[in-house]
Amino acid sequence: MTAPSSVGVGWTHYALSGMFFVLLAVAVVSDVRERRVSNRVTGTLLLLGLLASVLRSGAMGGLAGAFLGAGTGLVIWLPMYAFRLMGAGDVKLFVAGAAWIGWQAALIAAFATGLLGGVLGLLWLLHLHGKNALLLALAHAVRAPKLLQLKPLDKRERVPYAIAIAGGLVCGWWWLELPLLRG
Repeated sequence: MTAPSSVGVGWTHYALSGMFFVLLAVAVVSDVRERRVSNRVTGTLLLLGLLASVLRSGAMGGLAGAFLGAGTGLVIWLPMYAFRLMGAGDVKLFVAGAAWIGWQAALIAAFATGLLGGVLGLLWLLHLHGKNALLLALAHAVRAPKLLQLKPLDKRERVPYAIAIAGGLVCGWWWLELPLLRG
């Protein structure tokens, strides 16, 4: 996806960018409170992402960039859902956000999401089990990963991964907007 053109720069560009952040915040709050990301939020994020991409790059280029971004997100995160490491709402959230930023920024967002998710996971384990249990689990994971067995988590104990996804998508958005912000 190319850098934003002058077509999409203006009050509509900034209004849509604001909506991007608001929808990500709504998704995070929902995931923290209910461990669920609403289809309404992800659907709205996707539709507005298509609009933002069209405004930024024109009809054909914008739609192509949005679909490539969404496809990139799907290819990266769908296996995590298939292995039950992530919820469907999390995948849909990333895919919808990637439609805003295109495939190149989606790669950066996925990398940032993974890093933030790792830190979030460690902090979450620390919160749930305490320092000693976390250190013991990490030692077992390094020494003999096949022997590491954690009890299944109930819904309230699951990591609200939308936090990491939103952070990663903001990193991708920032990378995409950097040329616009500089000039």
